[in-house]
Amino acid sequence: MIDDSAGEGGHQEPDVDVSTLLGDDYEAFEAVLAGEVDGPVAVVGDPFSGRGTVLDRAVRDLDAIRVSLKPGDGIDRIRERMNDGPVVVEDCQHLYERRVGGFAELSTFLDDLASADATVVTGWNRYAWAYLAAVQALDREFSVTVELQSLSAERIAELVLDRYDEMPAFVANDPEQRGLIDTTRHEIGWRDWSVSVPVPMLDPVAVRDLFSDGNMDPKDVTFGRLAAVSNGNLGVATAIWETHHGSEVRPSDIAVPASGRDLDREEAFCLRLVLAKERIDLAQLTRIVDGLERVLGRLSRDGLVSVEDGIVELTPAVMPAAAAATERGRIL
Repeated sequence: MIDDSAGEGGHQEPDVDVSTLLGDDYEAFEAVLAGEVDGPVAVVGDPFSGRGTVLDRAVRDLDAIRVSLKPGDGIDRIRERMNDGPVVVEDCQHLYERRVGGFAELSTFLDDLASADATVVTGWNRYAWAYLAAVQALDREFSVTVELQSLSAERIAELVLDRYDEMPAFVANDPEQRGLIDTTRHEIGWRDWSVSVPVPMLDPVAVRDLFSDGNMDPKDVTFGRLAAVSNGNLGVATAIWETHHGSEVRPSDIAVPASGRDLDREEAFCLRLVLAKERIDLAQLTRIVDGLERVLGRLSRDGLVSVEDGIVELTPAVMPAAAAATERGRIL
C-alpha cells in the first residue's frame, strides 16, 4: 500500500467509527469493501466532517493505493497510480476550476474512471459535488455514492469530550437566556426586502427533552446546541468547542463565530469557491474573482478564511456561517 495523503486540508480527522459517519449508507459502503460493487465509488461529505476517516477504511480493507490531491494538483498525480490496483483518491474537488475551460482535468479523470479495471474510491467535498452534479452531471459517473451523515448531540458530546483529560463544569443559563432560538435574516428577492427567521439552537431530541423536563442537565443542553450550530459535523463541533470551552461552559456560550455583516456578491462568490475546495491556491482564485486582494482582506478580517503561503483555507469553526452566507446569495 502507498499512502500519498495529506488529509482534509491537514486538519485532524475525527476519531469516530465509519458506521457512525455513514449511517444508512454504511451497508452500501461495506458492499464496496467486500468487492460486491463494480465501477467507481464516491464518498461525499461536508468540509471537516470525516471523509478522510472513511477513506482510511477503504485504503485498509482494499489494500489500496491512496492519492490525496492538493490545490493545483491535476490528473497526472492520479494516472500514474490507476493501473496498480485499487485506488483511493482523496479531495477530488481539486480537479476542476470554476471558470470557462476549467473542467478539462475533471473530464479526463472521468474518462479514465470509465475504463478502470480496479476499484476506485473517490472523496468529494459536498459543495463541489452539488455544483458539479448540476453543471456536469457528475453523479451519473459513479456506481455507488455514500454520504457522511450528521451526528447526534449525544454522539458529539461523547466524541468531543473524549479528547480532553478534564471535563469543564456545565452551568445552566439564566432562565431568560435559555438559548433555544436564534434569528437570522433572509432576503426574499423583492425590493431588497428581508425577513427574520427563527432558528432552533438545539437539535429536535434536545428540544423534546428540555420541554419534558425543565431541569434538564446543562451539559445536555450545551451539546444539543453544539450539535445544532455545527449541523452535526464533528470537525466543526470540535473547532467551535475549542473556541468556547473553559473551566465553566454555559449553553449560551456555544455559537458559530460570524462576521455580523452581509457579504456582497463578490465576497459571497469567493467564499463559495473556498467552501467547495476547503483549500485553494491564490493563483486559481485570481483567475476567477475580480478584486481578489480586497475581497480576501475582508473575508480574512471577518475570520471566515485564512491566507498563508499562497493558500486560502476555510476556517473550520465558521463553516456553517460560510455556507449560510453563500446560500443566502443563491450561489450554487
